[in-house]
Amino acid sequence: MRIDLRNTLSGSLLEDFFPAGWNWERIEACCSHPPEAIVERQPWWHPQFEPIPCETLHDFNVMLGHEIALRICEAREAGRKLALILPVGPMGMYRWAVYFLQQWQVPCDHVYGFNMDEWSDAEGNTLPPDHPGSFRNAMEQAFYGPLGELTVPPGQRHFATRETLPTYPERIAALKAQGAQLIV
Repeated sequence: MRIDLRNTLSGSLLEDFFPAGWNWERIEACCSHPPEAIVERQPWWHPQFEPIPCETLHDFNVMLGHEIALRICEAREAGRKLALILPVGPMGMYRWAVYFLQQWQVPCDHVYGFNMDEWSDAEGNTLPPDHPGSFRNAMEQAFYGPLGELTVPPGQRHFATRETLPTYPERIAALKAQGAQLIV
């Protein structure tokens, strides 16, 4: 018998952790590629998607932080609003995004952030925004706060709470209708 995550979950503390609808065969197929094959183009990839291999997590953080800052800068120069779908992690990229934006002195008042993550219970209740374990707090500490006077206005920061998450499609569609670029 092959030992893997799926056949060792039964009876473990993680037995009910993963969503019931996950397609484990598909997940395993995606994760089964050997490292040297990870950058081989797959038929389901977006035509403009190009993987960029990174040797270390540090390289990844610098490169993605630079990409975030560059896209914010380009949108500002074009006079365009920018909607960013932002993950909470890895967090090191935000340090570099802040660094570049501060070096270039790029205000972020044209940016609209939509966080994709937050901890919640089964009813969708999330931690208080200032709780040390909340993803909102993590983003405020790693990205929005360190930007200082260049930061994204608070009303343009959207977090994945039970009340706000269902409004994401409408908010993003309204921004796109105003000419905003969406970056995921």
